[in-house]
Amino acid sequence: MSDQREWSSDSFLNELRQLREGLEQLGPLYKAALDRVAYMPVEFGRRWWSSRVDMLMQRVRVDYAKYMAQAQEAGFNVTLMAALVDSILKAGGMEPVAPPGSLRVGISISALGKIEPTLLDDPCGQSGVLHITFEHFEATGQRLKREILNGTVIPKNEEEIPRLIFARASQPPGKSPGKYAR
Repeated sequence: MSDQREWSSDSFLNELRQLREGLEQLGPLYKAALDRVAYMPVEFGRRWWSSRVDMLMQRVRVDYAKYMAQAQEAGFNVTLMAALVDSILKAGGMEPVAPPGSLRVGISISALGKIEPTLLDDPCGQSGVLHITFEHFEATGQRLKREILNGTVIPKNEEEIPRLIFARASQPPGKSPGKYAR
């Protein structure tokens, strides 16, 4: 026996109408799914660049912690030496010396993109180098990450990320250094 049934033109048109209605309902869902799939490479790229910013910030955090420990040790030694000199001066009947101030550690960022810990009160300041606090550096890095994730900034390579941080850190709060999109 045959499984095929004969269709009347009415039942055939009815089936076609139902099929068309079903496709019309699937159309927007299919388009939305295609849009999400098409957006995936863009989203992946933004998240990848954001992770590069995270890696740079983590490297600077580690360097900053090491430098901070060295500065604290040096500060302790200077305080100890100042106390020793002060006690010698007092024993000799001379005027005591004021204790030295504590060392302030921050981050230096050059226009070429070199980022490293430094003393904020460094008397040998270099031109083209920005000295900021670690907190300002962290906030600037987070702002750059947000701009990357929003798609307003897309770095071309990893060497550009420190320069983007420099551009943002050198601007007053609330001002944008411009878009660096491809």
